[in-house]
Amino acid sequence: MIFDIEQIYEEGLDFEVLEPKERFSVDSSDCVLTEDVKVQGKLERSGPDILCKGSLETGLSVTCTRCLCDFSFVVKGQLKVHFIPRVENNKPAHEIELTELDVEQEFYEEGQIDLSSPVRDLILLSLPQVILCRQDCAGLCPECGINLNENKCDCKNEGSYDPRLAVLQKLKDKLK
Repeated sequence: MIFDIEQIYEEGLDFEVLEPKERFSVDSSDCVLTEDVKVQGKLERSGPDILCKGSLETGLSVTCTRCLCDFSFVVKGQLKVHFIPRVENNKPAHEIELTELDVEQEFYEEGQIDLSSPVRDLILLSLPQVILCRQDCAGLCPECGINLNENKCDCKNEGSYDPRLAVLQKLKDKLK
């Protein structure tokens, strides 16, 4: 997803691309791209700066945090990136002040902008911190490890608790 800045005219440049999933290094043991990434939007030029607004859509195979089952997760997100030319900065890192706009800011070099990194970032940021296959996922039994969404187990989990929490168990029993 590389665009030449010279092709972005005053009225902007509308684009729609379908990038192969292999182009993005999103794959990990619990998150794998399963579909190609569809990106559409508009590039607008303002002097040397380029503003990209658009949307993306793709599919992932992710692992549920509670039951460890794989399931499909659809990513739909809004892309907004501000590209500026890379300029050598002689200030030490501790003297640079970041603004709110810097979070959505990328640099370009050699008259080309590359949307690959912002698109990959948006895909990863679209994932929730706790990924659940469904809201009421029961997870795994802590004793036998059976998936409680599929089967019931005969384990007696009520009697097993951390002995350091015995004081809290006594308090709970008193409140019943």
